[in-house]
This record gives sequence, C-alpha cells and structure tokens, in this order.
Amino acid sequence: MFESLNDPVDVLTAFLDGQIQPLRFRWKGRVIRVARVTGKWNRRDGQSRLQYFAIEDASNTSYELCYDPRGPHWILCRAWVGSEGG
Repeated sequence: MFESLNDPVDVLTAFLDGQIQPLRFRWKGRVIRVARVTGKWNRRDGQSRLQYFAIEDASNTSYELCYDPRGPHWILCRAWVGSEGG
C-alpha cells in the first residue's frame, strides 16, 4: 500500500530537451536511484505549476515525487510500503 509522506528530499536532476528528469534522491539517509519514470503529470497550485513523477527504483519499489518551483524544492509525496518477504 502507498503511504502518504510529504517529506522534503534532495533530488539530483537532469534537464533533457527542456524537461526535468529526476535521477536519484536522498531519503532517510539512503540514496535511491531512479530506474524508471512510470508517469508524469502537472497540477496547478495558484500561479505555480507543480510537476509530479511516478518512479521506480531497481527493486521495483514505487515512489511519487513532486517538484515545486516556488522553493524550488522537491517533496516525496508517497512511497510504496509493503511487507518484506511477502
């Protein structure tokens, strides 16, 4: 199940063809490398456009990141929390 977090995180990004691309982020002292971006969408918050990214790491754990240009800062919105070993 997904757990709502809204934790600020540091994200290493690349800008490719005018688009922002998260590469890895630090959360709870761990560096999590982005293996795949599985979705992207935008949402307006007042005059700002928040950019959301659904991502997976190499172990197929899913996360949702949000880039807020007003800071600018990144938020880890949600993470998949499942039982270890089934």
